[in-house]
Amino acid sequence: MMSFRKRNGKWHYRYRVMDAKTGKWKQKETRGFATKKEATQESLKIQSELEKGTYIQEEKITFLDFSDKWIEIYASTGRVKDSTVRMRKAAINRVKKYLGEIKLKDISKLMYNNLLINLKNDGYARRSVALVHEALSLLFAKAVELETIKTNPALGAEIPIYQKTVEELESNTELPKYLEKEDLSKYLETVEQHGSLKEYTVFFLLSYTGIRVGELCALKWKDINKDEMYISITKTLSIISSVDRYEISTPKTKSSKREVTVSEKVIQVLTRYESWLKEYKMSKRNVYKDNDFVFVNSRRTPGHPESPIHLNWCMKKYLNLAQLPNNLSPHSLRHTHVSLLAEAGVALETIQKRMGHKNDRVTAEIYLHITKTREKEASELFEKLMDF
Repeated sequence: MMSFRKRNGKWHYRYRVMDAKTGKWKQKETRGFATKKEATQESLKIQSELEKGTYIQEEKITFLDFSDKWIEIYASTGRVKDSTVRMRKAAINRVKKYLGEIKLKDISKLMYNNLLINLKNDGYARRSVALVHEALSLLFAKAVELETIKTNPALGAEIPIYQKTVEELESNTELPKYLEKEDLSKYLETVEQHGSLKEYTVFFLLSYTGIRVGELCALKWKDINKDEMYISITKTLSIISSVDRYEISTPKTKSSKREVTVSEKVIQVLTRYESWLKEYKMSKRNVYKDNDFVFVNSRRTPGHPESPIHLNWCMKKYLNLAQLPNNLSPHSLRHTHVSLLAEAGVALETIQKRMGHKNDRVTAEIYLHITKTREKEASELFEKLMDF
């Protein structure tokens, strides 16, 4: 029998459900409705769910409490890297000030969409908002799976449109930064003259192979095949908090595992560096921790892999010495490698395979930019030829 009551001018429907934890019956009551008809409609919906066994008793847990619980669950699966867990946690932390004390069950689709808009209006970049959306979609999906809430408010939500300014469109700010051939030569000459042999080998290898800096730092000597002249890329390195706290993990995608062919010159540079490293190991034999890494930290923890953060600092140091723009990073040498391959006439598909991805927007943009420039130059050369 349906039980309704009117309190403070609002109609409520009262019903009983079994507590899944205690096995005892509990009396529940809906929120207040303006009319008895509205309360009746809600009661019919609840009765139908109870009869079908699809009724979910939403918990009163706050977003703040559930988000902490979700991070623990997400990390414990063992299916995601530590770096991915840290990325998800950072994304969740961004929205705690917006949703923190709100009950999870009270977060509606409208509230969620407004959250994404507020993040944009508060100055967060599109990529940051996208990362928040990815993390929250996973969080709410798990909450539905655990029957903490009935529906996922993130379903169907879209990232707000970020309108580009005229200046951004005209300056083509989307094109990744890289060095022209002459500037790359100048940069490597500067490192060779003013830097260490290790630093020169690092930046030479990044320029001549296009591998990622994390892949370079994870390289071991067993990955380098001097006879067949290729380097096996099977892992990547990320720093967790300090030089001696790092993570070696598999590449992000299947296509990232690859063999990068190298020239005789690359083998010569690596062999020269290897000779120096053997002498360095001997001089530090009492403290050197040998894990076969190619590029090692030669400062505080000899033998540990070199840090991508330190290499970024070194990059800027030598850019300044070479009087080149210092808004580049070691990853820019990867883009430089792509641009030079495109300039040499290598096919886009071949470049993408060498870079370790099947389809990449950044590589394609650089490739198209270079090939368009070459087409324009060809047109101008033809015009000069016919100018008689």
